[in-house]
Amino acid sequence: MDLKKVCYGCFRGRPDNSSVCPYCGFNEEEEQPFLALPMGTVLTGRYLTGKVLGVGGFGITYLGYDLVLEIEVAVKEYMPSGLVMRHADRYQVVLTGRREEDYKNGLDRFLEEARILAKLQGTPNIVSVQDYFKENNTAYFVMEYVDGMSLKSYLASHGGKIPYDQALTILQPIMEALIRVHGMGLTHRDISPDNIFITTGGDSKLLDFGAARFSSGNEKSVSVILKHGFAPEEQYSSRGIQGPWTDVYAMGATLYRCITGELPPDSITRIYHDTIKKPSELGISSPAGMEAAMMKAMAVKAEDRFSSMEDFLQAVTGRNSGAASPNIGNLRKRPEPGIVGTQTKFPKKSLVLKMTVLIICAVLTGMGVWKLLLGSSDQPDRKPSELPAWTREQSESAPEQRESEQSPLTDYSNEHLNLSMKIPDDFKETDPGSAVFISSDESCSLQIGFYTYWSGFPVYSLADVESNAEKYVRHFVEILESTDITDYKILSKDYCKIGEQNSYQIQFEATESGGSTMAFLAAFIDGQNGFGCYNVIASYPRENKSVEEKLLSSLGSFQCLGPAETDYKLLCDENLSFQFMYAEKEPALDFKMEDDILTATSMEGIDYVILTVGVVPLAGMETANEVLGQVTEGLEEMYPGIGQLGEQKTQESGGMEWAVRNYVNDSEGIAVYMSYSVSIWQDQAYLIIFTSSQEEQLEDNGLKADIMGSIRPAA
Repeated sequence: MDLKKVCYGCFRGRPDNSSVCPYCGFNEEEEQPFLALPMGTVLTGRYLTGKVLGVGGFGITYLGYDLVLEIEVAVKEYMPSGLVMRHADRYQVVLTGRREEDYKNGLDRFLEEARILAKLQGTPNIVSVQDYFKENNTAYFVMEYVDGMSLKSYLASHGGKIPYDQALTILQPIMEALIRVHGMGLTHRDISPDNIFITTGGDSKLLDFGAARFSSGNEKSVSVILKHGFAPEEQYSSRGIQGPWTDVYAMGATLYRCITGELPPDSITRIYHDTIKKPSELGISSPAGMEAAMMKAMAVKAEDRFSSMEDFLQAVTGRNSGAASPNIGNLRKRPEPGIVGTQTKFPKKSLVLKMTVLIICAVLTGMGVWKLLLGSSDQPDRKPSELPAWTREQSESAPEQRESEQSPLTDYSNEHLNLSMKIPDDFKETDPGSAVFISSDESCSLQIGFYTYWSGFPVYSLADVESNAEKYVRHFVEILESTDITDYKILSKDYCKIGEQNSYQIQFEATESGGSTMAFLAAFIDGQNGFGCYNVIASYPRENKSVEEKLLSSLGSFQCLGPAETDYKLLCDENLSFQFMYAEKEPALDFKMEDDILTATSMEGIDYVILTVGVVPLAGMETANEVLGQVTEGLEEMYPGIGQLGEQKTQESGGMEWAVRNYVNDSEGIAVYMSYSVSIWQDQAYLIIFTSSQEEQLEDNGLKADIMGSIRPAA
């Protein structure tokens, strides 16, 4: 092979010096992605690298050529964006900062993926690894090269869905391969149409074992590698027990996506309100046994699924009379913890009254409820005898038992919030319909509202509350500065069942300078809106156990009767990689979508607003400033009359830091105002371009603020 005349797109010899290959059409003068090795690099004296096949957050995959075996291969290089750069010699990898430990941990995980695939060498329908090694201060592994397309692309090329028999033809070999994988004590944990490849020869191959782990039967996962719609509920929690049943769920969801064309709802959302429809309900024809098996595989609770891929395969292919009962062995059912009680001093009335003012103000301004307090994550160990009775018992009859034992509760319903619950008799609503209640002695409060997002973070589901619990409490402490709080702490935080609904609950307390302490209980309960959640908050003197029990009984009676009324809507489409929440305004916005770009237009007389939202490839850039500079480069050439308004600034919104540049363009004699905003979150750069006929709209536009405050990857 003449390396000077080889095509790096197919490794055939080029007959002339042309940069474009006459066989595959690859143009070697096209720029390689940022940080990629130069084409023609020879690794460990054996593997010749060519064009880039793919770039991810942690690595680059190249088309390669094995100079010994004279075959094409795929070479994967560990290259974590944000941690490293390429040395000036264009080969060595160097750290960009002091995060050496993070780099080494990632390198270990990268090599572990190679070792796992090496152990699976020869397993049919699984991409095999031939070699792995360290070089250039990083690591590589060499895999068989498979030519074809992902199942995701295959579905897209066939109108989004395929018949069930065709889906089974593709997926059955993968299921059979997973039976062997599970037999080795290994769980893949990342099955989806992205990771199933269909070769040009029609074979199915399972790719990407980067999330896979060998585990004992009772090992807890700490994985954060999730594919929404395909990941089962146990992958959302550090307490989740994972095993073959985890892959069963993901395979069932993959089969569902193939035959219905729809992405299943997130499993964590299905816990609280399951909206998934059977294929037959969507007009999809399939054998009854297959539909039943698929829905069983996607059961939210692991103990309700098939215990093994073999059982699922037998059921879905109709080789047995019915779906087998799961026997998950070491899988233990996740407990549903209750609310931890406290023993504290009786607080001053002044603290309650000050907070009540905040509560009412928040309701009047449309927040739904007052904003909470947050603190440290101290969680004292408690014996079962120290917990409230209903927490220890956790029985369905507990609320009725408590009601008979405590002071009488009065039925309450709220049409706007679409809920009902029982309120202690001595609590009175501050204003009709406000859902804010104060005890007769003004020492306790109870309030209910519906949250979509606030200044700190967007709330799409209870998982958002869980990941932002401390931020939630801290935010409220700042609001309560006038009460002279000297100490505050979180006592407990966890998921808990309320009737048929799941909630995430936080119990915390705050102490004033005078020494009095107030206890707080915040329960976030999933509603039926598809986003957001209810928030029920109780405050009471820490030592008043009778009030505590009464409020627990009240909370335990909460029932969601349907979707709550809210001004906010969720914009989410399966063709978009992002989603956000926004307040509907008049005139209504006209959203238009093309590829992964969304444009909203509003016109009123001669005033207009155009808002464009999209995701920009990082291409090796690490900061929002770099991306913003790349996006705005060339604006002066495009618009000769453009000028920047003020200096570039940063803005904190939705828990993300945005880089912002404002411009005015009068190229055609009419001033047009533009704002470019960029933020990076989870290796995605979000770009918002705002164009308006009025300068004041640059800062005051509510839709732009909503997007910046709530934009996240699509579920």
